[in-house]
Amino acid sequence: MRRLLNILSLFLTVIALLAVIWIVVPAPDYRIWLFSVAASEWSLWFGAAALLGIIAGLFSRFFFGVGKLWIVSLIAGSVALVISLYPLLSVVPLAREQNTSLSLKRYFSSLWSENNFSETENYTTYTYTQADGRDLQLDVYLPTEISANNGASVIVVHGGSWNGGRRNDFPQWNRWLAAQGFTIFDVDYRLTQPNYLTATGDVRCVVRWVKEHAVTFNLAPERIALLGRSAGAHLALLAAYSADDARFPASCQNNKQSETVRAVVSFYAPVDLLWAFDNPANERVIDGPATLSRFLGGSPHESAEIRERYLSASPLAQVSPATPPTLLIHGGQDQLVREENMRFLDARLNEIGAAHQTIFVPYAQHGFDYNFNGFGAQIVQPEIIRFLSRNTRPE
Repeated sequence: MRRLLNILSLFLTVIALLAVIWIVVPAPDYRIWLFSVAASEWSLWFGAAALLGIIAGLFSRFFFGVGKLWIVSLIAGSVALVISLYPLLSVVPLAREQNTSLSLKRYFSSLWSENNFSETENYTTYTYTQADGRDLQLDVYLPTEISANNGASVIVVHGGSWNGGRRNDFPQWNRWLAAQGFTIFDVDYRLTQPNYLTATGDVRCVVRWVKEHAVTFNLAPERIALLGRSAGAHLALLAAYSADDARFPASCQNNKQSETVRAVVSFYAPVDLLWAFDNPANERVIDGPATLSRFLGGSPHESAEIRERYLSASPLAQVSPATPPTLLIHGGQDQLVREENMRFLDARLNEIGAAHQTIFVPYAQHGFDYNFNGFGAQIVQPEIIRFLSRNTRPE
């Protein structure tokens, strides 16, 4: 019995420690980074395992006496338990500041909640244009509740380093927004690189398409917002900030609708591409300079023409008095897009006097919102609804 308890104790505490350490230590490769996102978002489960291991070790020590393995378990488990509490403790002050209640019940239900993993097909797919010999499509989620937000719409742009990802990759968020009364359009864009013009043009085309089909979906064409994640957030910001700019032509030139939108929500977007090229995040997880080179067709140090692409394709450079209200969301442990991006855009929007808000989630990794019921999601969701409702209401 003593040996069994010691083995159980050591197993639980060491496994917990090896899991949660990646919450605070930079990942050595992409796969470990993926795991670090899960460890951050479900950290208290690992903390519970560590606590159970500590209890098993102490039980062995006090009831069976001999042996020193319980000391190793106690140390490993204690360190794991402390680290596992970091995500929760780091957002408590933020929750108070935003007058948001954190729900442990909701958090612990996240592993089996359909909000996290269900992909129920409660949407309809449409083709919004054809380009390069293929259909570009979008998924439409209609409102499921009668709300003051009815008539407003949100265009969702997926992430994936501009060369991957797919529409409808966060269906739980789309269903949630639809339940608040918004009509959701989750969109494709072209991924063949360099695509800084085509991907941006596709997003702008979607704005035109939604306005052209406003009657079909009972929408107010002037009440449109954009929401993007990572590379998709960059495209959303760029499309919103440079609306009707001829340098970034829409893919559907036959549609003459305006590309202006009322608001834009950005999850962990790169906003200064030239700075990001020279100041990459964790290159062991993703080769940032190579990713940007593929997107923009070369290094900014190759020629003045390519350098200008980096500048003009940066949302930071497109800020103007006409910039729509912006909500910027970023995490303090982001290993793909450095948090300075949010700081830079925040400062520029302040300088120009453009309406905007920032939410900085201290513990959060890039992609933290995959856990719909996590602490980061619980923090940002009420503010997203307030922001969208306020900025897409009828004028």
